[in-house]
Amino acid sequence: MRPLDLTEKDPSKKITIYFEGRPYEAYEGEKLPVAMLASGVYWLTTSTEGRHRGAFTFGPVPVTVNGVKNVDGRKLKLKNGLRIERQRYDEFQEQVEIDEGKPVIRYVVDVAVIGAGPAGLGVVEEIGGKLTVALIEEKGWLGGDMWLKGVDQEGFGNPRRAIERLSSFPDGVRVFLGTTALGVFDKGEYFLVPAVKEDQLIEFMAKRVVLATGAVDSIMLFENNDYPGVFRRSDALEVINVWGVAPGRKVAVVGAFPEEITQELDRWGIEYVVVPNPKRVEGNDRVERLIDGNGNVYEVDAVIVADGRIPDINPVTQVGGRLHFRHGYYIPILDAEHRIRKGIYVAGSAVSIKPHYANFLEGKLVGAYILREFGLEAEPCLYEEKLKEYEPVARPIPKLPLDGFNGEDVQICGCGVTLGKVDEVVKSGITDLQIIKRLTHLAMGFCQGRFCLFNGALLVSQRSGTPMGELDIPVARPPLKNVKMKVVAGRE
Repeated sequence: MRPLDLTEKDPSKKITIYFEGRPYEAYEGEKLPVAMLASGVYWLTTSTEGRHRGAFTFGPVPVTVNGVKNVDGRKLKLKNGLRIERQRYDEFQEQVEIDEGKPVIRYVVDVAVIGAGPAGLGVVEEIGGKLTVALIEEKGWLGGDMWLKGVDQEGFGNPRRAIERLSSFPDGVRVFLGTTALGVFDKGEYFLVPAVKEDQLIEFMAKRVVLATGAVDSIMLFENNDYPGVFRRSDALEVINVWGVAPGRKVAVVGAFPEEITQELDRWGIEYVVVPNPKRVEGNDRVERLIDGNGNVYEVDAVIVADGRIPDINPVTQVGGRLHFRHGYYIPILDAEHRIRKGIYVAGSAVSIKPHYANFLEGKLVGAYILREFGLEAEPCLYEEKLKEYEPVARPIPKLPLDGFNGEDVQICGCGVTLGKVDEVVKSGITDLQIIKRLTHLAMGFCQGRFCLFNGALLVSQRSGTPMGELDIPVARPPLKNVKMKVVAGRE
């Protein structure tokens, strides 16, 4: 076994890859960051400013594979003999690739559900067999965040078994895994949802759309928060429970919600320490120690950020939805039937942060509203009553020790935008986030602000004294992923 393997791997799939000219043991189909982590290699790429980075905090992982540049190592599945080298961020441009030689595939359905987590699965369970459905999921699995869990979940029990039960779809339900939705656009009586699966453009025409697009992990701000060995909670869950690899031998868990990961660490017997107030990470090409705000030093080789999740607001604002600030994050303004506008519904963690089973019930509630709108029998009141048992998780608004940080060592955005750079603009008197975007490029990179915009708003609020709910949050522009515009608009 490799140094950080938690489980035995299939020996028939063992291969050799070469990273920076050195041979490493890997397994066919394994992702590059997982294989390198298992061998104790954390530094995989270099930021635009020359900072060493791993794969588990920010954005893509630009690498060169067999001499070909601009490969996202985060998604690279390994084959025997691959030769891989590090690449800088400023040499990389992430783009959805389309084979324009392939004809566009088109589907006409009653309902397009974007996101196949518990909420999306709840919608499909409620309307499947009664209406035609396209279930569109960017990741390669069903169940969303719940699929990453190993411990039993309230209302579901074993998460994998629960997802298997919910995956028996009736006729009329088409499932599209590994498919990236580019946005939702008005098209007469229908909505157009263009999407890409590998290099194939697919156009869905749907009478109704459900955004079950979930939430993203909050990026916590501390010095060297992009260092190799710093993990988002979801990435740590994936390497542990999906790939059977430990994030480190001794791990520091930071953030307001350590229990979101400590149960899983306990399950695997991974040693950890909870540090509520991280100030700085240090080490030589990987995490070696964490220093907290009181000057205490923790000798660790990985840091997992468990600072809660925030709804992914980009799909909501792209289709014209409005936001308000509740429970410590931005959420969509909905009507009495969970719509942001006529024909477009929102369900699950995209609405508010709550347990997986509550998201599932909310998906079924939205499904019942849709059935009733189509003139079919439904009882949404049943789910409305059950959902009263669940309150959204309130996330405390962080208080940033702005003048206690070296702002140039704190990455507010993975595209090379530091806390110090944004803070200087705000201190100069500019508090309009749209102008701040233009001046600093905050929220203008790979994720279009999914991870960084909240912290930008937090900084403006704290420096200016303006409540978070009174800030004007920029909207996401279509398409939601970088793609040639003529592909969305139609071929010339």
